[in-house]
Amino acid sequence: MGKDTTKTALAEYLVPLAADSILKELRSLRLDRYVKKFGVAKFMKLFVFAQVKQIGSLTDISLELDANKELQAELGLESISTSQLSRTLRGIPDLFMNFVFRQCALHTNRQVGMKRANEKLERINLVDSSTISMCVTQYRWAEFRRTKAGVKLHLRLVFCEQPVFPEKAVLTHARPADKLQMDELVVVEKDALNVFDRGYVDYRKFDAYCNHSVRFVTRLKDNSAIHEVVEERAITQDSPVIREALVRLGSYPNYVMTHPLRLIQTTDSKGNLVTILTNDLTLEAKEICDIYRQRWQIGVSR
Repeated sequence: MGKDTTKTALAEYLVPLAADSILKELRSLRLDRYVKKFGVAKFMKLFVFAQVKQIGSLTDISLELDANKELQAELGLESISTSQLSRTLRGIPDLFMNFVFRQCALHTNRQVGMKRANEKLERINLVDSSTISMCVTQYRWAEFRRTKAGVKLHLRLVFCEQPVFPEKAVLTHARPADKLQMDELVVVEKDALNVFDRGYVDYRKFDAYCNHSVRFVTRLKDNSAIHEVVEERAITQDSPVIREALVRLGSYPNYVMTHPLRLIQTTDSKGNLVTILTNDLTLEAKEICDIYRQRWQIGVSR
């Protein structure tokens, strides 16, 4: 984004935010009622600009504004200190940020078209999490290791042919296990296809998904217990699939699954063994591998 196109490009990136709706929500929450210089509306514009430019710190955002006359004119703001950016960021309630996120997701849904997005295998729900590290001395409430603090962002992304867009976000402390958010993120509609990593593993929920025809694809944890191999399936020589079997997971006295799952083994681009689990009994094993690879590629690119 060059300086001479700042105004035009910034306006384009703000379209998904639905400015009228944002301003209405700002007034409803009365977030800018005591602000004279740098309110939440200007903050949102500045941070959209920083995201597009991949500016990595509050200090660098402050310096960019000092040097960019076009940006100053667009915001009606000549400068802003790092400390002021930090105070404004801390003062914005989660309720408002969730509203902004929903506006972006709604706009993207309208662009993609929900009818096309819901066609079989045109829409895949990708569930993943990212840990955001924080300074442990400043954020003791977020401590999850002796020398680390952080929060975890859980996202449900929709993969619809080429477009990938976020549909739901859940922010938690970094310490709790990923699987505790499965009720929030996994789409439980009949025939939905959910793809998630091995952090989201719960044998009881897997049985419930099988009971309600909710399809999923995930990876097998290294320490997972295979209670029973129900069937070994034949594979062709030219297939990237190394092994396919029907298995039941779990162990006594904890929990043993009622429903068998397909276990599919393949290798990644580095030759490492990858073990995939799914309750989909109709897709070819190679298709299951391809679907999981898409999840991995999208997760890496985020």
